[in-house]
Amino acid sequence: MWAIASQDNESTLRDFRVAFDIDMPILFDETGEVFEQYRLAEPFKTGAYPHDWIIGKDGTIIYFNNRFDADRMIETIEKELED
Repeated sequence: MWAIASQDNESTLRDFRVAFDIDMPILFDETGEVFEQYRLAEPFKTGAYPHDWIIGKDGTIIYFNNRFDADRMIETIEKELED
């Protein structure tokens, strides 16, 4: 499992990992290529940030939100890992 960020810099991502005690890798989408691939399916027409997406094992979007909701994200990830 990885997180992917395209709007921050690598220093900010390191600080985020430390602040939230995240041990999974956070990949930096330096070119914005991954962001562009999923932007087409973006559910938030307002362009509000941040965007949190969880991509399932089959490559489809199984969770999205434009505000940080750790409980729902954890629940979604745990359910996906059960299958």
